[in-house]
Amino acid sequence: MDDEILEQLRERYAAENLIVFAGAGVSAAAGMPTWKQLAEKLRDRARKRSADPAVIDEIQQYIASNQLINALSAAKLALGPQDFNWTVDKELDDTGRDVPEVAQAIAALKPKLKAVLTTNIDRFLERAFQGEWRVIDRPAADVVMDRRFILKLHGTLRAWDTWVFSRDQYDRAIFGSPLLQDAFGALYRAHSILFVGFGLADDNIDQTLARVRALAGGQPPMHFALLPQGVPPFRRRLLEESGIRLILYENQAGDHAEVAQVLLGLEPTAAPPPPPPPAPRVATPAPHPAVSARPTAAPPANALPAAARPVRVFFSYASRDEELLARLEAHLSPLKREGLIAPWHSGKIGAGEDLERAIGEQLEAADLVLLLVSASFLASEQGDAQVTRAMERRAAGQAAVVPILLRPCDWETTRFAELQAVPRDGKPVTKWSDEDEALLQVVREIRAVVTKLRASLR
Repeated sequence: MDDEILEQLRERYAAENLIVFAGAGVSAAAGMPTWKQLAEKLRDRARKRSADPAVIDEIQQYIASNQLINALSAAKLALGPQDFNWTVDKELDDTGRDVPEVAQAIAALKPKLKAVLTTNIDRFLERAFQGEWRVIDRPAADVVMDRRFILKLHGTLRAWDTWVFSRDQYDRAIFGSPLLQDAFGALYRAHSILFVGFGLADDNIDQTLARVRALAGGQPPMHFALLPQGVPPFRRRLLEESGIRLILYENQAGDHAEVAQVLLGLEPTAAPPPPPPPAPRVATPAPHPAVSARPTAAPPANALPAAARPVRVFFSYASRDEELLARLEAHLSPLKREGLIAPWHSGKIGAGEDLERAIGEQLEAADLVLLLVSASFLASEQGDAQVTRAMERRAAGQAAVVPILLRPCDWETTRFAELQAVPRDGKPVTKWSDEDEALLQVVREIRAVVTKLRASLR
């Protein structure tokens, strides 16, 4: 390891002029898939979905040549946006995994570190910083003036519209987003960047380094990269032309443990913070089988603190039942005013919005899914798809699901028949002599569920 370069890195950190750029290797230390492994999983998913063999071969060729952006793009085309997004979300979900040591070491540098950039969409870094730093997934040009933030360049888990994986998303992010270009350029010119967890050989980082070289104008600022020994000569030259000084470590055990040691060595008094508890799969027991508490996770950048955040409620319903939905919403209005819930249904989608995408994103973000059950709902293909995903998320401990019986129908044979439906006596709302009394009982049950869920979100 070059002591002179290491000392230069320490000087930048001591001057509070250092930014850590965390790549997939940081998350891979916790067992998460690398970009290449993610592409392979998507290829396998496409194969199981009986995609054209020629398409599978094309994806494999891109993977073999490390053209991972193209591999992910081809997989997205083969699977369709919805299946692609659900698969990526599932594979990169850090729920229940321990925060890796390298992420804890980055968080131990909080006293003097300027900021953290990352291409990872999982929440390991947010959890390592224990919510103390602001999380940004849509940067502004003046971000260079700010401090103590985590900038997620490829978006964040659950928020599909922020993701940057496929070629079209790269083109929009790199060429179609002046704010992102201005923000990255300003940070690059004003501060030193330490690349951590990058193989620096895939085409996604080549895209970044190409922009770095263009911004340098022949006189690049001093940046750094932690890499295992064995960087080929041409690759080393490209990195140096990008203004990157290499700090090479032996990686004797093959687990890159030296990376955390180097990071902690920047601040002699630094010690890794106590590891945050893993996000549990199952939280406080619910009042009835319909409830499965949502795991603890770092909130999005624009969310309230976890203790005050309202529970996100998704209504799954048939269009014929819109009048009953409106009446139920009216009964739920006190919970909304109290800040306990943030309700959403497809009737809130504005003109010109992508209907399927909006529904998918809201369903993935929901803490509580309410199934408004009727014969029309059971006959709806869209409703069936929403039930399937809601039950998958419930099984994973990511959301609660409550069936609300609106009209008589054969719901006892459905996949959600195992859940405790409301009203509790199994009598549908429309069969009550006073439907408002039935809806009041439903709302009281929902309030109990919401109270339990908010406790698990603290």
